[in-house]
Amino acid sequence: MISSDCVLDINNVFHSTSVVVGGSCLTRSEPTTVLRDVSARVHGGEVLAVLGSKGSGKRALLDVIAGRAVGETRGRVTLNGSLLTPELFRRHGGYVAHRCHLLPSLTVRQTLTYATWLGNLSNREARVRQTLADLALSQVANRSVNDLTQPEYRRLMLGVQLAKDPTLLLLDEPTWDTDPLNTYLIVSMLWSYATRRGSIVVLTMETPRSDVLPFVSRVALLCLGAVVYSGPTRSMLDYFAYIGFPCPELENPLMYYLCLSTVDRRSRDRFLESNQQISVLVEKFKVEGVLYMKEAPQGPASVKDAPLGLMHKGLGRGIKPGCISTLLALYLRGMAATFSFNKCGLAHLAARLLLLPFSVVLLSILYSYSTPVQSRIFLQTGGLMFNILIIFYFAGLATTALLFQGFRARYYQEKREGLYGGAMFLSAYTLLTLPLSFVSTIITIGILVPILELDLSSWIYASGILWASYVAAEQVTVAVFMVIARPMTGAITVLYMSLLSVVIASGGVRSLRNLPDWLAAVSTALPTRYASLALNQLTIDIPAFSNLPYNESISCPSIPELCRYPDGKTYLIERFTREGENISEVLNIELNLLISLAFALGLVILNSVLYLLPLPARIKAKFRE
Repeated sequence: MISSDCVLDINNVFHSTSVVVGGSCLTRSEPTTVLRDVSARVHGGEVLAVLGSKGSGKRALLDVIAGRAVGETRGRVTLNGSLLTPELFRRHGGYVAHRCHLLPSLTVRQTLTYATWLGNLSNREARVRQTLADLALSQVANRSVNDLTQPEYRRLMLGVQLAKDPTLLLLDEPTWDTDPLNTYLIVSMLWSYATRRGSIVVLTMETPRSDVLPFVSRVALLCLGAVVYSGPTRSMLDYFAYIGFPCPELENPLMYYLCLSTVDRRSRDRFLESNQQISVLVEKFKVEGVLYMKEAPQGPASVKDAPLGLMHKGLGRGIKPGCISTLLALYLRGMAATFSFNKCGLAHLAARLLLLPFSVVLLSILYSYSTPVQSRIFLQTGGLMFNILIIFYFAGLATTALLFQGFRARYYQEKREGLYGGAMFLSAYTLLTLPLSFVSTIITIGILVPILELDLSSWIYASGILWASYVAAEQVTVAVFMVIARPMTGAITVLYMSLLSVVIASGGVRSLRNLPDWLAAVSTALPTRYASLALNQLTIDIPAFSNLPYNESISCPSIPELCRYPDGKTYLIERFTREGENISEVLNIELNLLISLAFALGLVILNSVLYLLPLPARIKAKFRE
C-alpha cells in the first residue's frame, strides 16, 4: 500500500454561471448562483460521495475542483496545501464525465494503451495490464468497445483515467443506470484503488444504495448548492441525531438523509415547508458541523507535508508530451480505429474506400450507352461531369458526417483534460483521411476510364481535381461540425451549401456566360467552378468530339444552325467563358487543378485555425456534458 497524507480542501466555494432564459427567438442570459459557501475535506485513501438531487450542484462542484467551471468562482480549493489550478489538476488529477465517448472500433486494450500514450506515461504495458485486472476487464481486453455491455463500458470509462494513476480522481455519476451488482462492483473497485494507492476519489451519486455505505469514507450532502452535511460517513448518524433528525432503523442512511435534504415540489405547501427545513439544516451545519468536516481519518499515521510531485509514485505526467509524440499517438489511434477487424472498423473502412466507387458505378450505368452526336454527346458528357462532381461532394460530406462525430466527441473530452488542442486533432485526422480518400478517388476514376476513354495524363488530372473536391467537401463538413452538434443537421447544412455551390459555379445547370454579373463574381470564389472547368475540358476538348454529326440522320457541317460545335473547345467557350475573358486562362487544366488543390489546402489550414479559437459557452454546451 502506498500511503500519503494528501488532503483535498474545499473552502467556502461560491460559484455562479449564466443561464439562458426566454424563448427560442429572443433569449437572454441571467447569472445564477450554483454553489453557496461549499466546504469539504477528504484525505488520501478516502472516497468522498457528493450526494444531492438533480440541480443540487454536484457536477458544478466537480468542475470547480477540476478548474473547468465556466462563470465566477470564489473560494479556495487546495491539494496538499497547494492551490489546485487547472494545470496542477491536469498533472495530478483525472476526471470521468457522466458520459464518455470512446472510439467504438478500438479494442479495450487499445483504448487504454492510447490513453496512457496521450498522457505521456511510462510503463504503458504494465499500466494497461494492471488496469485490466483491477477493473475485471482482462477477459474482454481484445473485444471492441462497441461490443461491450453497459457495465463493461462503464468500467472502461474508469480505466481510461485509472491507467494514468491520478492522485485525485473525480467521477460524475459513475454508477448511473447500472444494476445493483455492478453499482457495488464499481464503488468497491474505486475504494480499493483509493486505499491501495493512497489517492483521493470524489464521486457524485443521485440514488446511493445501502450496500455502498462501507466503501464511502466521507459524505457531502448538497441541496440547491448549499451544504447540509459534510464529513465522515460514520459521524453522519451522530450528527443528524444530535440536531434532532435520527435515522429510522432499517433505513438506508445515505438515501434517508438525501431525501431529507431534497426540496419537495409536489405542492406549494410542501415546497415551502421542505425549503424552510433545508434552510435550517444548512444554518445548523454552519454552526454545529465544522468539527465533523475537519475530523481526521482513523488509521495509521503517514508522512506529512510531502511535496506534491513526490507523494505519489504513480505520477509521471509532470511534463506535457511533445507535439510529435501526441500527433503520432492520435494518428495511430485513428488508423487502429479505421483498420480494426470488427464490424465497426470494417464499416468505417468500407465507407471511406467503397462509398464513392459504388455511387459512381450506379451513375456510370446511365451513361454507358451514349451516342457520339452533337445533339446529345456534349450535354450528356457535361451532365455526367456535373453529377460526378455532386457525387464527390456528397461522398465527402456523407463519410465525414458518419465517421467524424466519434473522433470529434473524443477530442472535446480529451481537450478538456489538456491533452492536446484543435490544430493537433485536425492534423492527425487529416493525415488519416487524405490517403484513404485519394485511394478511393483513384479507384473511382478507374471505373470511369472505359466510359470517358481517359489516357494516363487525363486520369492523373481528373484524380487530382476530384480528390481536391472530395477534400474540400470533407473540410467544409468538419468546419460546420464545430458549431453544429447533430450529424444529420450538419450534413444537411453542408449538402445545401454544396448543391448551391455546384449549381451556381459548375456551369452544369446554367452556363457561366449567362450568369448575372454578381453571381459570376461569387462563382470565382467557389472551388466547384475550377473543378468543373477542368473536368469538362478533360472530357470534351478531345479529338473524338471533332466534326460530329448532329444526329444519326443529319451530318455536319451541312446545316450551320444545327452544327454549332465543330469541336469540343467551341462548346466549352460558349458555355464556360464570359465576354472579355482570356480563354487560354479560363480553359487551363493545370491552373484549374492548382486552384482546386489550393482551395482544399486552404480549408485544411482554416479548420486548424478555427479549432484553435475559443467557442462561446452555448456552442460548447452542444458537445460537452
